[in-house]
Amino acid sequence: MFIPPKMHLVGQLSNPSAALAAVFEAEVAAQVRARELSQPVSAEPGLRRLGNGVVQRAVVKVLESAQHPLTVLEARVAVVDLLGHPVSKGSINCCLSTGALGDEPRFERVARGCYRLRHDWLRT
Repeated sequence: MFIPPKMHLVGQLSNPSAALAAVFEAEVAAQVRARELSQPVSAEPGLRRLGNGVVQRAVVKVLESAQHPLTVLEARVAVVDLLGHPVSKGSINCCLSTGALGDEPRFERVARGCYRLRHDWLRT
């Protein structure tokens, strides 16, 4: 069985002088400032994630109003304009590519990275 050695606290080491306490406080403040600066800053502080299905519904609206098949980039620009909220290219690409799969796809892939709404797909 391990028995730790006895420790005696020395008052001057556990209670630093005012000058040493100021140095410690300055170091803590510098670390907090560095941590805050390393975190990404959003353009709009109150900005939150979009809810489930918001991007998908926006993509459907954009493709409904399009006169021609849209690329992922064109769809993204139109969705951002429609929602007034930033949306990643990956979200749009995922929505379009998965929407073009399955037994009843919503979208039709007409070329690589280029989609249109299927004519026989009815919105519910």
